[in-house]
Amino acid sequence: MDEVFAGIDVGTQGVRVVLMNTDGEVVAGAETFFESFPVQKNESWHQQNPCQWWNSVVLCLRKSFSNSANAKVAAISVSSTSGTVCFLDEKYNPLMDAIMYNDSRSQKQAIILNEVLKNVTEKMGYKFNSSYGLAKILWVKENMPEIFEKTVKIVHATDFIIGKLSGNFCITDYTNALKTGYNLVDGKWPEEIEKSLEIPCGLLPEVVSPGSVIGVVSTACSEETGLPAGTPVVSGMTDGCASQVSTGAVFPGQWNSTLGTTLVIKGVTKKILKDSLGRVYNHKHPDGWWLPGGASNTGGQCIIKRFEREKWDNLNMKAKEIAPSKKLCWPLVGQGERFPFVNSEATGFEPEGCDEETLYTAYLEGVGYIEKLAYQTLESLGAEIKDVIRIAGGGTKSSIWNRIRASILGRTLALTKNTQAASGAAILAASRTHFRNLSEACEKMVKIVQYCEPEKHWIADYEESYQDFLRELKNRGYI
Repeated sequence: MDEVFAGIDVGTQGVRVVLMNTDGEVVAGAETFFESFPVQKNESWHQQNPCQWWNSVVLCLRKSFSNSANAKVAAISVSSTSGTVCFLDEKYNPLMDAIMYNDSRSQKQAIILNEVLKNVTEKMGYKFNSSYGLAKILWVKENMPEIFEKTVKIVHATDFIIGKLSGNFCITDYTNALKTGYNLVDGKWPEEIEKSLEIPCGLLPEVVSPGSVIGVVSTACSEETGLPAGTPVVSGMTDGCASQVSTGAVFPGQWNSTLGTTLVIKGVTKKILKDSLGRVYNHKHPDGWWLPGGASNTGGQCIIKRFEREKWDNLNMKAKEIAPSKKLCWPLVGQGERFPFVNSEATGFEPEGCDEETLYTAYLEGVGYIEKLAYQTLESLGAEIKDVIRIAGGGTKSSIWNRIRASILGRTLALTKNTQAASGAAILAASRTHFRNLSEACEKMVKIVQYCEPEKHWIADYEESYQDFLRELKNRGYI
């Protein structure tokens, strides 16, 4: 019977499960989308029912096992959205819908946290905002006291699913704890959370390194899911960190760009990367290093919003003939940027008077310019960035976009085989149950399937356009 490791990812739209062997091959998996979402009282509110997550997990696990009769699950782990929080009663049942990572009702509370926990933010090099779990917890305390008074444990989305698997709802990991205010430098919950904010630290989970075995599959879970009772359950990660793991960017100097709706950049440094402007935050690496990163509001959404999907293939073909376009474009959707610079009033710009094919090419290039500025910003903060950058996300499906980005960055881009958070969770499950650590697990389980080299005859033109791009950002007061 083949030994496999199960990875679960609970995303915003649904759940994905993969079963992966020690060679990094996905032997089975399943995906399901949530059937319904709660009606929001306010457009800034985003909530989901944790029981819906679990029902979808059960469905995906059973589907996966039905397609892999010869597989034996050796360990299981979970990833989910960062900053999503659940309030549980004495039986660890949800008292209300989970407040999601993108819920922005707690902006005022974030301001308070930056004042009260200034010593923590200075040590960690970040600033609280409404996406942080602790800001949401403080909002509930102040605005829903009837819920807060009944709360026995506050957990993250990852922790809730791990609790349903193992019966242990009282443990979280470094990456999920970050946005709830955990001091990763000193390894403790700050005293100010209880003394100044009057949030009992007993409501918060114990914090362990991602990949730690924290329990085993319970009998009740076994009967519900088909997982063998006694299967080791491993502490998880946020979905962003799990996606980084899936690309194998886990050694110092290695970086990953995930180009999806937005552009997320994560890497590994030997020391914490502090940023007084709050553009970068640092997770703690399971093997002792640091996982700094930042998320831009610029990304693939600009293509979805601006160009008809059925035209993409033709536009990509035309872009091969047009690039470099020598047109200045910053294809920001909406208003405001958070990385590689912070400016809540910033708006994008595009060239005038060009045809659709040229405009499309300029959009691809504009995302590439923001990516280059992001890496230069990281280097200015002290990060080492090696010549090969691993890439993931829906944007990698465009081969011309990969070539453009490589040429703008002046670096080789590497595509790995299974770039998704569920795969990263499966690797994490194997990291200390089969391998010695996460680094060794990634060496064995992550496979590079394609390299994309810079086009040498494009590099000079792109460097010239990039400098023009920087001047335009400066003229507008953005940088």
